[in-house]
Amino acid sequence: MSYTFLPYSEQHNIRREYRTRVLIVLFFFVSISFVVGVGSLFPAYIFAVLEERNHLDQVAAFQKTVDTSTVEAIQKQLSQSATTLNTVSGALETTSFYSTVTSIVSLKGNVTLTSISVEQSKTSTTVNISGIAPTRADLLAFKNRLQGPLHTAIVDLPISILAQDIHVSFTLQVIEPLK
Repeated sequence: MSYTFLPYSEQHNIRREYRTRVLIVLFFFVSISFVVGVGSLFPAYIFAVLEERNHLDQVAAFQKTVDTSTVEAIQKQLSQSATTLNTVSGALETTSFYSTVTSIVSLKGNVTLTSISVEQSKTSTTVNISGIAPTRADLLAFKNRLQGPLHTAIVDLPISILAQDIHVSFTLQVIEPLK
């Protein structure tokens, strides 16, 4: 605006007026977009209300047609199923196979494990481990780590496996009694 011959105060008033008009136009478009958004959601709202009413009418009609003995029989079956599920879930041990496998993997050291299978009975947990040890000494150290400091686990390592000195392929069984 410096190319006009208007005084500075007039230039300032014109700039303020232009900014005000731009702001008014911006607010107008925002309000129009808000009205369009609300208008586009209105049919979905009407559809949801009609569907809800339809389903509530179906439930009311179902409740009128179904006799109470059928409902009571279904409720009895559900309560028996819940009792059975509670019994089964109580019979399962809280120890997971994941914690058993992670504890074995954390003890492996230089030994390469190829397979781990875990079986659980009422009295013990049996773990079958297969792998390759670099040396016989590494395999014996792995066996000692599996027994633990309290030697509560029984580690069955066949003597024939110890005949090899290097690259020892092994399969051993760890039996941990449940507490």
